[in-house]
Amino acid sequence: MNFTPDYSIVVPVYNSENTLEELCLRVEETFNKMNSTFEIILVNDMSSDGSWWKIKLLKEKYGECLLGINLRKNFGQHKALLCGFQFAKGKYIVTIDDDLQFFPEDISLLIDSAKSTSADLVYGIYAEERQHSPVRKWGSNFVGFMFEKFGNTTGQGSSFKVIHHSVIDKIKDYNHSFTFVDEILSWHTTKIEWVPVRHATRKDGNSGYSVPKLTLLSLNLILSYTTIPLRFMTWFGLISFIVSLILVGIFIYQKLVYGSPLGFTALIVSIFMSSGLILFSLGIIGEYLNRLFALQHRKPPYQIQEILR
Repeated sequence: MNFTPDYSIVVPVYNSENTLEELCLRVEETFNKMNSTFEIILVNDMSSDGSWWKIKLLKEKYGECLLGINLRKNFGQHKALLCGFQFAKGKYIVTIDDDLQFFPEDISLLIDSAKSTSADLVYGIYAEERQHSPVRKWGSNFVGFMFEKFGNTTGQGSSFKVIHHSVIDKIKDYNHSFTFVDEILSWHTTKIEWVPVRHATRKDGNSGYSVPKLTLLSLNLILSYTTIPLRFMTWFGLISFIVSLILVGIFIYQKLVYGSPLGFTALIVSIFMSSGLILFSLGIIGEYLNRLFALQHRKPPYQIQEILR
């Protein structure tokens, strides 16, 4: 007999062997208080510690209420979520991080909001100052600002959310070389709510988002889901053309009125500037073409090595 839970909790797991047991226990207690059935889907994103070993132990404890998935390599948080969505059977799907910075007890607040407002997507947002490093805060704020202004997202979201299964059904087969779940969700619904939740300091280990990774993530997001670089090229090229036209007029005026020699310096500078602009523009176009080329390959967003059903 197939087990069909009321709710599915999808957790991307990366180097969190010391927090997984407490996370599952608190999730279990939360849904027992709600008198609801649940399943926990733990997607191990090629952790370098004993996370997969811990997931095997938890599987023995929770049985059919827990599904463990081991990916072949590190695909990233959002692709791990996409993988978990494939197996989620609940009417509502909850996503939460493995580091216990969000409180599993607050899941009930998001679910209550989803039911009372008939929202397809409910985000848990920080009621107080979030407990991240300054670099992590700046990176999150920057990404949120860029997507609020130039993308489809609201700019205010988090990794702690509740999603209706009808939306999950539309995005779970998404196949792209770079995946950003919040942007994809925003393509399929505008019925979004926000609920203030608590946020704690990290209990164990360090965040996987270093400064280089945050920078690379931001660049990938901008190139994959916005046309900001192309717009920049258009306006920069137009402004450069106008400035160059003005300078040409000035040089011609000085030549005709004062007989000033143009010289090789002005010629060399103009050549270097125009060449640099052309190469810069070609580089940006090349990045977009590379992403189109990757789509033609239809490379799967993730690969599963082992499943504990």
